[in-house]
Amino acid sequence: MNNITQLINRISELTVLNKSPQEKQFIASLHDSSKVPLKYEDQDLLDYGMSFIPFERLYQKAEEDFAKDDSFGEQDYVAKELVKWFKHDFFTWVNQPPCDVCGGDTQAVGTTSPTPEEKKYGAKHVEVYQCKQCSAIVRFPRYNSIRKLLETRRGRCGEFANTFTFLCRAIGSRARWVWNQEDHVWTEIYSEKQKRWIHIDPSEGAFNEPLIYQDGWGKKMSYCIGYSVEGARDVTKRYVTREDMALPRDKVSEPLLAKAMEDITIERRRKFTDEERKKLEEDDELEKKELDGYSPSQTTNGEVGPRESGAGEWTAQRGEDGR
Repeated sequence: MNNITQLINRISELTVLNKSPQEKQFIASLHDSSKVPLKYEDQDLLDYGMSFIPFERLYQKAEEDFAKDDSFGEQDYVAKELVKWFKHDFFTWVNQPPCDVCGGDTQAVGTTSPTPEEKKYGAKHVEVYQCKQCSAIVRFPRYNSIRKLLETRRGRCGEFANTFTFLCRAIGSRARWVWNQEDHVWTEIYSEKQKRWIHIDPSEGAFNEPLIYQDGWGKKMSYCIGYSVEGARDVTKRYVTREDMALPRDKVSEPLLAKAMEDITIERRRKFTDEERKKLEEDDELEKKELDGYSPSQTTNGEVGPRESGAGEWTAQRGEDGR
């Protein structure tokens, strides 16, 4: 090893060791977020989730699609049908919740703390609305409990992605919950047929459309991190392929981010067998090559449209209306 290489390695080591307060906070948040998919592995919860899924309908359509085009695997088509069912038949998008008393329209009046009962189901804050007709107060707890969300079946992108990613595990797919720094979340599933991770957005009903955010919504992004029971991966390059749509990545140094991803992945795979780890490492290497040389035309469905979910004013405020 020459002196220049040694110097570069030493600088990299010092960069990893010396964290600013902001970097420490951001890394801690990454580790916290990495715990979200762990709750998807509860077998009792998976059994409960499977009781809602129309398996016969999904598999019948998946078999038909696979017979027409075997470029995707049959399991991929099951996930594709799952997101259609989830968006159109199972879950409901909430702009303002209807009145619990008369069913009338409501308007936002503020937020409040959750009750002990709401906290039990993972609600950290509660939106408060008032009915325009009868003046009744309506609470909209932002639940995180999968079991509770399977009962309420409503929410916004957070509830959609949380519940749908869980259901992908329930149908047997390897699944990631993908967190975006600019306040969006979605899902990825692994295609054994194509040997790559496929984007799915349940709030949009989108399958294999990773460029929907930058090209369809006009959404600029900085960090997109995929979490699963297998580890963590910075997948930003899959979703941000244009420099004009890339926001500054200034929360943490790149070596520190890479180290955080590695640490989470090592921890998640600690109980895996050597054979399982070897397979995942091979998949990791394929994904690294894909992301480093990403070619959207080879891996996506092509043209993407504007955002479907959410009220116009809300999406405009978030810079997601495609303008």
